[in-house]
Amino acid sequence: MSAAAPENPVADGVTGRDASSASPAPSSPVLVVDDLRVAYPNRDGGLVEVVRGVSFTLGRERLGIVGESGSGKSQTGRAILGLTAEQGRVSAKTLRFHDIDLLTCPPRQRRELRGGRIAMVLQDPKFSLNPVLTIGAQIMETLRTHERGVSRAEARRRMLEALAAVQIDDPARVARLYPHEVSGGMGQRAMIAMMLIAGPELLIADEPTSALDVTVQLEVLRILDELVRERGMGLVFISHDLRLVASFCDRVLVMYAGRVVEEVQAAKLHEATHPYTRGLLNCLPRLGATTKPLPVLDRRPEWAA
Repeated sequence: MSAAAPENPVADGVTGRDASSASPAPSSPVLVVDDLRVAYPNRDGGLVEVVRGVSFTLGRERLGIVGESGSGKSQTGRAILGLTAEQGRVSAKTLRFHDIDLLTCPPRQRRELRGGRIAMVLQDPKFSLNPVLTIGAQIMETLRTHERGVSRAEARRRMLEALAAVQIDDPARVARLYPHEVSGGMGQRAMIAMMLIAGPELLIADEPTSALDVTVQLEVLRILDELVRERGMGLVFISHDLRLVASFCDRVLVMYAGRVVEEVQAAKLHEATHPYTRGLLNCLPRLGATTKPLPVLDRRPEWAA
């Protein structure tokens, strides 16, 4: 079966976020991205673009980015923060956070933004957390770096609150542990707590709930929802879970081969028209469905042109 001509609409199981509950956009956007490109050198001395002309504007809302592995989702998030590999080349017509040009601002200013006004939850906490510092010390360090004058006692109190907020039992015990002493799911929750403790205005969450069980997923999403609503935070939510994105986000970008091939309101994701998006939706398992081969994506050159 070709993704270009799906048998039936796949609305079952993909419930879009109610448009009436969408976050209102502020008068000025939190983030403006225009023609973002990320390229890496190849063996022949040339450059290969892995992000090619991505553009979007983010307000006080939840923007989902979906696509298969290698489509450029994570590279887009890393480029915004300046966290691409050293050999990577990042360019854009516009890459602006409020009134700050992220491409031309001094390195010191960009470092101050990271973890404070802009934060990113990376996919694998085992490679994001410092192995020689306890989890509690790392979370406190983040807070005290970006909120000068916070006492150690106040930082510890807020660190324990942050761990409790992401459903970690006995936060005081976990705070004394090192990253290698916790499970992947607990490490991911600790990473989320560390990124949220300073109250960022923009959060880029790269698969933030992939290692969590369903009940903890809901709690983490509730926390993110409150930040967007109460603090006016913009959220870029990168995920493979189309159902989760459809129910949690306000808008969705679908990426393929480094490009955005479709942008839809989350509530209308099940009505998406691009063959690639239809193919992704048709791969979702559905209760009661008869067993049949997964749809084959009819990859067309113009999608990646």
